[in-house]
Amino acid sequence: MKRNKILYTLIILIMIIPISDVSYGQVSDIENHWAKTDIIYLMEKGIMEGYSDGTFKPNRNITRAEFLKMVNNVFQFTEESDIAFKDVKDNSWFYKDVKKAVAVGYIKGYEDGTIRPNRLITREEASKIIAIASGLDDQVLNLTPSFKDMDQVGHWATEYVSIMEDKRYLVGYEDGTFRPKRQITRGETAKILSSISRDTLDVPEEPVKEVPKDKEFINLIDQLPNPKEITQIIAADKVKVEKAREIYLSLTDEERANISEKILDKFLKVESKIESLKTPIKSKSKATIEQGQVWAIKKGAHKRFIDIAPIYWEYGEVTGINPEILYAQAAKETNFGRYTGQVKPDMNNWAGIKTLEAISDRPEDHETFITPEDGVRAHFNHMGIYCGVDPIGELHPRWYKTSTASWVGKVQYIEDIGGRWAPNPDYGISIMRDYVKYMYNTPVPSEKDFYKALEFSDKVDKLDEMSEDNIEKISK
Repeated sequence: MKRNKILYTLIILIMIIPISDVSYGQVSDIENHWAKTDIIYLMEKGIMEGYSDGTFKPNRNITRAEFLKMVNNVFQFTEESDIAFKDVKDNSWFYKDVKKAVAVGYIKGYEDGTIRPNRLITREEASKIIAIASGLDDQVLNLTPSFKDMDQVGHWATEYVSIMEDKRYLVGYEDGTFRPKRQITRGETAKILSSISRDTLDVPEEPVKEVPKDKEFINLIDQLPNPKEITQIIAADKVKVEKAREIYLSLTDEERANISEKILDKFLKVESKIESLKTPIKSKSKATIEQGQVWAIKKGAHKRFIDIAPIYWEYGEVTGINPEILYAQAAKETNFGRYTGQVKPDMNNWAGIKTLEAISDRPEDHETFITPEDGVRAHFNHMGIYCGVDPIGELHPRWYKTSTASWVGKVQYIEDIGGRWAPNPDYGISIMRDYVKYMYNTPVPSEKDFYKALEFSDKVDKLDEMSEDNIEKISK
């Protein structure tokens, strides 16, 4: 019963999607992006949304389901058709958008009865959807595409790619190619859909209003809490402070003169308070191995995760990197060793380390290590790039690529790895807030109780692995 309860909790947590309505003014990662104007235009109209962490992720690839939703938003489709795709359930977030897409006729599904909603969409697939959804497939004939690689375009997509070129909705690259199999990003999608939206709705493009830098700085500081009220690091506040610092350093003396002492004093105090709450990556352990293992057991960890704990503390001693921080990060990345994401158990990858030429977040985009200890060593070596610790032993290919970044050796606090190790600015903050804090609060057990806990974890993991059907039954 307890195992079922743990599984049920994990299932519910996994099902939560961290996407919400975020206004363009709160998006932190489009300032210098080439599609900034298009992104702002679509977000203002509610056609595209940002993420709850305050980012837009313009360089992230987009799935077929996400693309359908945005196309439906642009054209304001409302009619729905009955569907019976194997991989679309009536409680899926994209259920209604698939029904609308079928009603319009721009998707039909595959021969095996699937729609593959979570597969990343390609340029030629996007061309077909846009051409049919906009009705251009019935209006444009006898077009001759000029791309050098038209021989790589699927025969079913040739006409649609030609239409996209003619309308300039989806253009080619500088080398004269179209690259039909290439996956498109959220930024590219914004460019395409903003062009369509302007044409469809006949809305003249409005220039982006530029706010003077000194006023932008003041606006950011006004949004920050009183420094005396800050007791923990909040990602949104941290992002605003960092943005404010960046702006302040770029101001001229004349612009700085427009900022009151009160505003500047608040900025400096909030910045200082946030800095004081950060946790050094290079620091001595405040938790014992046994404390970490009992914490893991209480969280329903897999035996492999419990067993690897001593190796983390061993490498902590050797490198000077705090072991419980990395052990907690491994818990976050692997769901306490249960590997419920894209990385699989036999990959021995505790930290979600990517391959040298990773292009997405598929299993094959993640590195595989020979042994669990190799995975731990790679974890410490990779974190060492951030905080300036020399590597140990054989290095993984991604290490060489990451070690060329401009910030190498400059990231001294775990709260600052967000936006680098992972896109979410809350990433490092959450390691301390949601994991390490609870490890520290875990009572150190007696030796007798500790071994009882280990024995219990051994029994739990001797149970048969549950199939997706069984998990689904539990969730109901």
